[in-house]
Amino acid sequence: MDIRGMTVEDLCNKIKEKTPTPGGGAVGAVIAALGASLNSMVANLTVGKKKYEDFDGMMQEVLAHMDLIIEKALNLAEADIKAFDSVMEAYKLPKEDPQKQEKIQEALKKAIETPFELVACARDVMKFSEIVARWGNKNAVSDAFSAAELARAACKIGEYNVMINLKSIDDDEYKVKILDCLREVMGEAKVYYERIQELVKENGFTRI
Repeated sequence: MDIRGMTVEDLCNKIKEKTPTPGGGAVGAVIAALGASLNSMVANLTVGKKKYEDFDGMMQEVLAHMDLIIEKALNLAEADIKAFDSVMEAYKLPKEDPQKQEKIQEALKKAIETPFELVACARDVMKFSEIVARWGNKNAVSDAFSAAELARAACKIGEYNVMINLKSIDDDEYKVKILDCLREVMGEAKVYYERIQELVKENGFTRI
């Protein structure tokens, strides 16, 4: 499935079909890419402005990082679809196949890795949302905040997809390792989000 080649309308129509893919994981990755794109927009609206010339280098760094994250997130959208399809294929193997359970477990682990990478990717979007919200063009600060909200949603989507697949994993040691790593990354994302919420208040945005 070529998500990159779809129009927004085509993607929405594909998602709403009576098929499990593209599902939440792929959607979360697209959301992360959109968040990164908003960060880039704010950075581009800052670069070259005399008022913000001291932050040109910082904004150029944001642009470079966001390009990498957009690429990675879109790749994750495709990878999530393939990972879920692999899980379904493993479950459909004949009962007589002596390696069926092993193949199911391998497929599930791959289906965990992809959304875990999404969480890390979205955390990084949030990190740069704080930078553009703090030092970027103030006329576009709401877009920086919007990027952070998209990244937060992508983080939670990734977390949910990790957890639902983790429930079917037999390897307890693997479960503990993944949960520990997930808590760490989600904890970092929470810190960035809390900092952004402070900036929301500092910029006089009323929370309803």
